[in-house]
Amino acid sequence: MLKVMIAEDDLFMADMLEEVLVEHGYEVCGIARTVEEAIAIGERFKPDLMILDVRLAEGGLGTDIAARLSRPGLGILYATGNAENIGQVALTKANGDACLGKPYRPADIIRALAIVQEIVGTGQASEPFPKGFRVLKPSPASGVVKKPKDQGSGKEIERLLRQQAALAGFGSFALGENDLDKILTEAARVCAEGLDVPFSKVCRYRPEEKDLLVVAGVGWHPGVIGIASSRADASTPQGRAFVTGEPVICPDLNKDASFVLPSFYAEHGIVATVDVVIKKKDGLPYGVLQIDNPVAHDYDQHDINFLTGFANIVAEAVNTSKRNTLLQATADRMKDMVADRDRLLAAKSLALGEKNLLLDEKNRLLDEKNVFAEELQHRVRNNLQLVYGMLSKHLQTAADGAGKEGISAIARRVMTLAQVYDHLLSSGLSRTIDFRGYLSSLCSSFEALEEQKHRNIKLTCHSESVLLDLDSVTSLGLVIAELISNSYLHAFPDGTGKIDVSLLAGKLGGPATITFADDGVGFGKKADDKRRGLGLVRRLMQQVNGSADLVSDHGTVWTLKFPSLPIPPVALAAGIAA
Repeated sequence: MLKVMIAEDDLFMADMLEEVLVEHGYEVCGIARTVEEAIAIGERFKPDLMILDVRLAEGGLGTDIAARLSRPGLGILYATGNAENIGQVALTKANGDACLGKPYRPADIIRALAIVQEIVGTGQASEPFPKGFRVLKPSPASGVVKKPKDQGSGKEIERLLRQQAALAGFGSFALGENDLDKILTEAARVCAEGLDVPFSKVCRYRPEEKDLLVVAGVGWHPGVIGIASSRADASTPQGRAFVTGEPVICPDLNKDASFVLPSFYAEHGIVATVDVVIKKKDGLPYGVLQIDNPVAHDYDQHDINFLTGFANIVAEAVNTSKRNTLLQATADRMKDMVADRDRLLAAKSLALGEKNLLLDEKNRLLDEKNVFAEELQHRVRNNLQLVYGMLSKHLQTAADGAGKEGISAIARRVMTLAQVYDHLLSSGLSRTIDFRGYLSSLCSSFEALEEQKHRNIKLTCHSESVLLDLDSVTSLGLVIAELISNSYLHAFPDGTGKIDVSLLAGKLGGPATITFADDGVGFGKKADDKRRGLGLVRRLMQQVNGSADLVSDHGTVWTLKFPSLPIPPVALAAGIAA
């Protein structure tokens, strides 16, 4: 059995990839989120194959792993959304054997690994290649490879499913990314990939200049992004979309003399273009999302819907970025005021009246912070609900069973994240959180959510006070949500049973413990048992320096142990730990 190591910073994606590999006879010897984790796993287990993402956690690159672990007989496949370039350096044979672009189907990754094994063994690569796959060459390839046009209903369905998966993946990425420039660049990249074109860009409206500035994109020569602009009126394709608010489709610009095209269009040989507006909640739109093609091409309503979905997510990301900037400015002001207060209180020369004024200002800023915190909570919930709703809508139109199952799994985990962040923000934006109240609220929400569908399944929760930091609360919330969801979905085929969650504080500085138990069928009791999430639970527990033990004899019992923060003496005196 061949051993495979996965380097991927998205735990959900890594978990699903592991399931696919195991089902096809591979042994996954480890999953890493950072370069150093991957090096440790590779040196210990000596894998036969590595699947590497280009961009990893903590700013690492998959090519660094390949450079440090490369040895004869090791096959290296890049499975990444950035398959063409790392920064400005193209992937070559020096980095590995092949790469496969995201999003991909399970069959694509299995076929790609088989080709890599063939390359390692014989130096040859037999076709057919999966879509988005290429063998890495000794030097960067030049020119643009024209992809064949899909033909027939099967190809059309496959194209639509790929676009749906790309939209879902981008929505998840945008919700977890605070850097607006990265979100805009990723939107341009995925749109270009989803519509098989080499160029895409995002243009931002500048009211002072009354133009549309290219602020992000893919495929363009240096000197376009951040510099090139076009008129924000009906004389340009993007300007017309901006002023009318409607999509603009130009299948062949050579046949349309009504437009005055920017000079960089001729430099890149642009012939066809599609533009959709990026709206804002209030005022003028943010700008325009556009794809460009050097070949004349007719685009249909599915393509417009695909681009519009991206534009809507980008619009919400723009609004969220503006609010986050305002929140950060307010937080910085509050920190400065608190620091000033401490210095003034330390200098005993302050008059009582001045101290009272300072305290009044602090209270005003704290009230302002609470208002912004409530707004942030509302927007986070709305953002997650937006993506969930879009996935549910696409789920209704998905044609094949595998596509529906995949989109349904993504939708369930997006809804789980919505529950986690809803409860997390409801607990307040302090540095530490009493996990007792948060856990009880999370269980109550799940019970209410499942009440109509699973009336005969009883969920109970017992908890003691345990103080945790925000990162630990988030990870443990994901773990509990994953276990509760799995029990409701798989543990009770007859629709009757009980689930119990208990939280015990550590004694004398020892670890806190969560015991999760159900009286269902347990793991492995059925030949078709597909319960998932075991690897994800254990990796999330590792992130909080904890452990996860599973016993599945009569029902299922998880024992989760993890370190907690000491409860302050003042809190003990007030009876918080009682």
